[in-house]
Amino acid sequence: MLCEAAETLETCGVRLVARSSLWQSPAWPDPADPAYVNAVAQVETRLTPTELLLCLHEVEEQFGRVRSQRNAPRTLDLDIVDFGGLVSDGGEGPVLPHPRADQRAFVLLPLQEIAPGWKHPVTGSAISGLIDALPPGDIHATTQLGPFVRGG
Repeated sequence: MLCEAAETLETCGVRLVARSSLWQSPAWPDPADPAYVNAVAQVETRLTPTELLLCLHEVEEQFGRVRSQRNAPRTLDLDIVDFGGLVSDGGEGPVLPHPRADQRAFVLLPLQEIAPGWKHPVTGSAISGLIDALPPGDIHATTQLGPFVRGG
């Protein structure tokens, strides 16, 4: 589904430049739910952050996502982690960078694969330092599954 969703983004004018491996992490808030499969992609687009977020939401809906309540199980969850280093409080669009990306192993580990030199746009912290600051249990619970390829 992730490959198909990435391909669908092209209809909005979003071009995939790089993508991480697939990673698995426990479901949240209920780890008894099916585990999540995560990946990070670098894209190029002429869309604004708001337009890109709307495109992501449209793709989520095409793949069966229903926004019923916060943190409800979902078929697909697409987020903007960083938009060229832009910082925004969300007043006119999405909050950038993603407000919790620097606290999530399932974001940082795949991001490090495709952008090992990435620095948090607000704090300036290197991705390696952000990963080192994560609770060890979060890192161990996030496992690499394999390449992000069609059928994955």
